[in-house]
Amino acid sequence: MKSSQKIVVIIPVYNENQRAVKTIKDVLRHFKGEIVVVDDGSTDNTKELVERHFKDISRLTLISYKKNKGKGAALRVGVEMAWKKGGEAVIFIDADGQHNPKYLKKFKRKLENNKIVFGYRMLSRKMPFLRRLGNIVAVNLIRVLFNIRKKDLLSGYLGFKKEIYEKIKWTSDRYGIETEMATKIGRNKLEFYEFKIDTIYIDKYKGVTLLDAIKVLVQIPRWYFTK
Repeated sequence: MKSSQKIVVIIPVYNENQRAVKTIKDVLRHFKGEIVVVDDGSTDNTKELVERHFKDISRLTLISYKKNKGKGAALRVGVEMAWKKGGEAVIFIDADGQHNPKYLKKFKRKLENNKIVFGYRMLSRKMPFLRRLGNIVAVNLIRVLFNIRKKDLLSGYLGFKKEIYEKIKWTSDRYGIETEMATKIGRNKLEFYEFKIDTIYIDKYKGVTLLDAIKVLVQIPRWYFTK
């Protein structure tokens, strides 16, 4: 039975150039719905590459602004565009090649019967040590403070329905969106579904740095005391 739910895929992009192009091409191959690409103030040629390669793709919308605002802010912009387009659910996928677009079909299926769906990675040696350690610490801290058992706290490959958005909407402009979202899921006692995805690390020096991770961790107590 074909799904009648309109899902929009959101891809935040920042200085990924050809990686972004490859990711978008793979998403277009695996997903037949609308796509929103948010260029978060890239300072390289990412915007120009995306415009050149996908200018004739009517189901792809590119949003771009000059000043880098951070991943959390970019995703909020993408979500608001998705709702304007009549979306009933969204799926987030990173542009750096660390999320395999082949799982988009599974996300779409699982969003039929679940309001929130996460992809989780195995915390193996494929994951850089500091990220693995930070993930383990955060997972256990969130479990104790917010009573939420989540296998992978830092995975940004996820989807949710519009009806749940106001309950999980994040204030984090940069990294920390996934952790903040988990705190709100726990506080509101919301159910979610997780399934295993590939653990891919193309460049261990990109993405969340140690300083970023520390900034996220120190925010957790604030989220706990904020109603």
